[in-house]
Amino acid sequence: MNKTHAVILLSLVSQSCFALKGDTVPLQKKSAAAPVEAGSIVAPKKSAVPEAKAQAEGMPQIGSVGTYGSSRINEVTLKEFLGKDLDIWLAKGLASDPSAMEMEEQFVSRIKKKFGFPFVEWSIVQHFDPGQLSLHLTLDVVEEKDAARRMPFFAAPKEEFADPLGLIKQWDDYENTALNLVESGEIEPEAEKCVALHCPFGHKHPKLKPYEKIFQIGLKTQGAKLLEIVKSDKRANYRASAAFLLAYWTDEKKKVVDSMVERIKDPDAVVRNNALRVLGDIAEFHKETPIPLGPFLPALDYPKVSDRSKALYVVHLLSLGSNQVREELLKTSVPTLVNLMECKQPDHRELAHGILRKISGKEFPDSDSRAWLAWYKKLAPGAELSKK
Repeated sequence: MNKTHAVILLSLVSQSCFALKGDTVPLQKKSAAAPVEAGSIVAPKKSAVPEAKAQAEGMPQIGSVGTYGSSRINEVTLKEFLGKDLDIWLAKGLASDPSAMEMEEQFVSRIKKKFGFPFVEWSIVQHFDPGQLSLHLTLDVVEEKDAARRMPFFAAPKEEFADPLGLIKQWDDYENTALNLVESGEIEPEAEKCVALHCPFGHKHPKLKPYEKIFQIGLKTQGAKLLEIVKSDKRANYRASAAFLLAYWTDEKKKVVDSMVERIKDPDAVVRNNALRVLGDIAEFHKETPIPLGPFLPALDYPKVSDRSKALYVVHLLSLGSNQVREELLKTSVPTLVNLMECKQPDHRELAHGILRKISGKEFPDSDSRAWLAWYKKLAPGAELSKK
């Protein structure tokens, strides 16, 4: 069982908020309440915000507790099933009590046994509202009957490749250096348009500047090898780092896009996260580079919050400039978007609502899913409107 989430809650008491190797920057960069994923299968390494800023935000609060993936479990039934243990777990986490990790494992086991879900995992996302750090928790589950559709991932790779020119190690050094700078308050973890197709920290700081040429020069000769690694290396951390490094292969944007689109189905959540992140920045900053819509539509309903939020972001960007994209979303994705709009995760709700407004021309509020479904039923009589 993944112990990272409980560790996150414990760590927040020290006023430090963590960023992951696979998720160093909020996707919604222009949002005042930009989200940062605070838990994944990879343990966090450094603080996501400077200590002074974290102190100014005050102690973290639980913004919401919700569920996604099954009509058989929701916030009410979850709280009824776990009872007071849920409140105890949250309190222990915020009080830096390590026994919260044991409780989380027990919750997952109990829920799997009760409901028979093949996938059960907590997703914890931090949102920085003015003066307040809020934690939004989602219990992500997958029904057995939905597993093939919602988790259509490739088999785990079995090969192992050498680190080309030491670029994987250099990326890890770059990221560690950047996260230390974030922790000390010398830089902000905000993406920027830079020499690469995706830049979580950029290269403006003197300690980060040397890596710019290392990655640029390295990718001119090692791009093909990194394509092999991101696809076929059995080490998920190698695949994850290779995904970010390939963003520096700017002479081969199509190859990068094709590779990242393929990795949307990687069996590792962090690799999927990194690929979707690179594609998000390409969609935002390199609009001249074509990105196909189709592979993102299943990802809107993938098992983890991190999958869905980044797929939503890319779909949102693609919908802004293409009638064809909007028409395809109208045909295929309205029920899923309504489900996402009903989520407790703020970015799910905000982005799904924005996409619905864009593709429909309607202005129903994000709190009125009945109005959206009634509109869609008129648009597509007989359409499946089952709730997740």
